[in-house]
Amino acid sequence: MQPILSAIPTNIVTGFLGAGKTTLIQQLLANKPTNERWAVLVNEFGQIGIDHALMGQSQEVFIKEVAGGCICCANFLPMQVALSQLLAKAKPQRLLIEPTGLGHPKQIIESLSASHWQSTLKLEATLCVIDARQYQDERVQQHESFIAQAQVADVLVFSKSELLTESERDSVIEFSQKLPEPKPQSVFIEQGNLALSYLSYKRQHAPIIKRSLLHDNARLSFSQHTPQQEVIEPPYHYHQQALDCFVGGWIFPAHWQFEHNALLEMLLALQAQRIKGVVHTTQGWLSINLTALDASFNSCPPSLDSRLEIISQQEITWQHFEESLMLVAHR
Repeated sequence: MQPILSAIPTNIVTGFLGAGKTTLIQQLLANKPTNERWAVLVNEFGQIGIDHALMGQSQEVFIKEVAGGCICCANFLPMQVALSQLLAKAKPQRLLIEPTGLGHPKQIIESLSASHWQSTLKLEATLCVIDARQYQDERVQQHESFIAQAQVADVLVFSKSELLTESERDSVIEFSQKLPEPKPQSVFIEQGNLALSYLSYKRQHAPIIKRSLLHDNARLSFSQHTPQQEVIEPPYHYHQQALDCFVGGWIFPAHWQFEHNALLEMLLALQAQRIKGVVHTTQGWLSINLTALDASFNSCPPSLDSRLEIISQQEITWQHFEESLMLVAHR
């Protein structure tokens, strides 16, 4: 009989290129409880795997690589396949995932929170490794990947802290205190050594608000469950405020069609940070990708449902926008 895998403590170890992620993981593996079996999933942006060779492998440590791109992309298929293979082979007591330094951990977290992983994985602390010297470079501070990694981290791990002066250490602390609430834990480490207790730390994030904005006149039955609890049955929507942004999303049945031109006019009129979607319109299925600087509308294959998500730095009246959506929807 094969043992059933369930609630495997899982940590994501992010960090900008050269921050010291591999060194940290090496030290965590060296200090793990001797009676535990750990597994590591490594994503390298290049085509050849190097971290695998650096970390080594033993009967109590299993390592698998996903090379040649970012596991945030391609619908997470490379990660899903590699992760399933790794878990089946290793049957670990803890899993560490190291995305490429150019990755967006929020997407990985959302993927690992999907319903089919709920019984297998137990997401614990997301660690963001920051070279305490490197972060002072404006090119690093302003990089999209660095900002995304720091904002979703439960623990900021400042590496190479033994090389800092007192004033530099103070500036590092000031940086961490400027991050949005709820603030992550901050810890300085030397030679990659981090106490294992930080792996279990999890900060409390703002809850997602779910309710039927249009009530009875919309004739919609919105799910009252989060995606983490069960598969979402459309129509569904949510809205929340997080990281100083207002976020709203919808999932509609595939047979619903939206007036093509009217929908585009609505979306282009919004002053949003980001709009993404795959929507069934009266002119066929459409993929939507809008930012403050770019707009992309392309035909795409049919999907299982229509999805739309809006991220804005300005507050949006979700009820008014949803009412407008319903006016251009053929149900």
